[in-house]
Amino acid sequence: MPTQLFTNQIAIPTFRQLVLYTGNVMLTATTANKYWNRKSNTELVQAISDTLKVSLYEPETPSYRYFTENELLEVPDIRLSSRIHPDDRDDVEVTAKLFYLGQDHNQATHIDRAIYHLQKLLDVKLIDTFIISFDNNDINLATIEKSWKDLEAYHEQGVISKLGVSDFDFKTLSDFLQKESVQVKPAIDQIHVSQCSSLPQDLINLGKQHQIEITFNGDTTDILTTEVLTTLLSQHGVINEMTQVKPRWVLKYDVFFKRRSIVADKGYIVVGDSL
Repeated sequence: MPTQLFTNQIAIPTFRQLVLYTGNVMLTATTANKYWNRKSNTELVQAISDTLKVSLYEPETPSYRYFTENELLEVPDIRLSSRIHPDDRDDVEVTAKLFYLGQDHNQATHIDRAIYHLQKLLDVKLIDTFIISFDNNDINLATIEKSWKDLEAYHEQGVISKLGVSDFDFKTLSDFLQKESVQVKPAIDQIHVSQCSSLPQDLINLGKQHQIEITFNGDTTDILTTEVLTTLLSQHGVINEMTQVKPRWVLKYDVFFKRRSIVADKGYIVVGDSL
């Protein structure tokens, strides 16, 4: 697709790595709450497009950061800060969900960097719940175990309170729990179903046996593809038509006010590599 031209387009340097923060989608028109029971990446795609438009092409405040030492382009959302005030920290719950997008031999660094970026964005040390989601086409116990050990280390350090998994069916969860290497059991298993009542009974019983909360979610494991991310960046003049950007991982986060039962902040962090 040809690169779209903007009248106030700024020159974007060539980059090898991309980090993009969508900002709070609850305060924009991108939120997809009406699609809660569907597997859809509509909200994320709209949020990326909105962030690129506002952060790079607003007449008065175009903004990005470029780090020459590692050719890293960082695109923040410049409208509002997502920083949690220290006085509010005890009143909110921070939940994060990390989507692995395909196999990578350095997957441990995904967790390290995801936690780093979230802590920096929200200005917090503690993450209340951290859920990990794997590409269903690549899922295997060896990959899960490797990533889980890193999460357990953060749990031991007090950085994460509860660990969770996503779309583990009865067999996958049962096999995982029987692994001697698993020291910290998941507290949550998110399952995608069209209706909550459709949760499999054998999975519900397994969850009760091991004190694991079985919940529903509307997320898709292939939340962002190379084709979609490349198209979005090309449409906003960030890359030329000869360049592709492959998403490495996506982190979805929520900041929930416990007493008021409302989501105060919800957004995404996207990390990708230029091919």
